[in-house]
Amino acid sequence: MPTVASPWTTRALIVLLPAALGAAGLLTASLSGKGSVLFYVATFFTAAVYVTVWLLGPSRTLSLAERGRYRGLDGPGRARGLLRGAGIGLALLAVFALGALVVRPIPVLADPVGALLENVHQGPLVLTILTTAVNGVAEELFFRDVVPHSIEGSPRLIAISSVVLYAAVTVAMGVPLLVFAALVIGGATYVEARTTRRLHSPIALHLVWSLGLLVVLPPLMGA
Repeated sequence: MPTVASPWTTRALIVLLPAALGAAGLLTASLSGKGSVLFYVATFFTAAVYVTVWLLGPSRTLSLAERGRYRGLDGPGRARGLLRGAGIGLALLAVFALGALVVRPIPVLADPVGALLENVHQGPLVLTILTTAVNGVAEELFFRDVVPHSIEGSPRLIAISSVVLYAAVTVAMGVPLLVFAALVIGGATYVEARTTRRLHSPIALHLVWSLGLLVVLPPLMGA
C-alpha cells in the first residue's frame, strides 16, 4: 500500500534537499581549479537549484492572508525597498572592509579568503560579477522566502533556523570568515525581509555587500 508523505516530511525535503545540493555546488566550486569552468558551472548550479525551488516552493502558493501580508516580490514599494537595502549593504560593506584590515595579519583567517579571491579573480571579471549577482539573488529567494515559509514554529525558531541553515551551507566553501559573514548578512537580510515584508531590501543589501567586497577586498587582503 503506498504511503503518503507527511506535511512535515514534504517541508523538510523542500528545505534540506536544496540546501544539501547547494552545499555540494559550493564545495565543488571551492575545490575547482583557479578560474576553471567548473567553478562557474558549480556556482550557477547552486543558484539554479535555489531559484527552481523558489518558483515551485510553498511560499508561491500561500494566500495573502496565510503569508500575513508578506508579498515577496509583489506589490508596491520596490524603489523604497531597494534604496533601504542598498544603504544597509553599504554600511555593512564598510564594517567588513575595516574587519579585513583586522584579520589580514592572521594567516588562519586571511589565507582562506585570499585563496578564494584568487580563484574568483582568475576568470573573466564580467562572469565573476554575474556569478556573484545571480547567486546573491538566488540565496535571498531561497533562504529568506522558501525556508521561512517551510518551517513551523515560533518566529524566533524560524529566524534562527533560517540563518543557521544559511551559515551551515556556507561551511562548504571552507572559509571560516565566510561562515561568520553568512551569520551577519543572513541575520540582516532576514530582519529586512520580515520588517519590509518584501524581498527587495534583502536582495539589494546582499548585492551591494557582495559585489562591493569584490572591489574592496583584494587590495585590502593583498590578493
